[in-house]
Amino acid sequence: MKGSKYTKSFKDAMAATAVQKYANVAMAGALLLTSILAFNQRERVVLVPPIVHEQLEVSLASANAEYHKSWALYVATFVGNVNPGNSAFVADGLKMAFAPELYSETRQRILEQSEDLRVSGRSLRFFPDKVSFEKASAKTFVTGKQEIVSASGAIKEQEVVYEMQIKIRDGMPVVSAFDYYTGAPRTLEWLAKNSARDKRD
Repeated sequence: MKGSKYTKSFKDAMAATAVQKYANVAMAGALLLTSILAFNQRERVVLVPPIVHEQLEVSLASANAEYHKSWALYVATFVGNVNPGNSAFVADGLKMAFAPELYSETRQRILEQSEDLRVSGRSLRFFPDKVSFEKASAKTFVTGKQEIVSASGAIKEQEVVYEMQIKIRDGMPVVSAFDYYTGAPRTLEWLAKNSARDKRD
């Protein structure tokens, strides 16, 4: 009587142990899956600085349009106000803003422009008035008025555009393509129209 009782208890204990073993394996698998998902999760940071009226969103490899626009405005304001007295500061200050493969060329252009201004006695002032982001091309355009002040104080005005592509690398913005020209922003629409015009001509 007692022997059968003990045998039954032992069998129940073994069955319970088997169930617990499988439960532990399932819990370990769930924990591993949770860890992998947490490790691969890309965090998105939403910023609203006091001088910006829109949310700036940036993640490990992307950012929203407002972030692109604010960063492009920062770069264009720096580059657009280069003068002999601040060229070294501007060139060094933009080192982290440009992709390494682009920075050397940009730095050289800034220093050459500064030397030309020094020799001619001129200075530059840039007043941005519009920033736009074209999602299809991932280009940001900063347009505004540039004043070229001669040595005698005479001022010549022209409309200029700073065009750039900004990529997010490990959560940090870098300018990967940069151009500067007078006239209208060379958007995809502008390029299509002018390409058709060139073909007609």
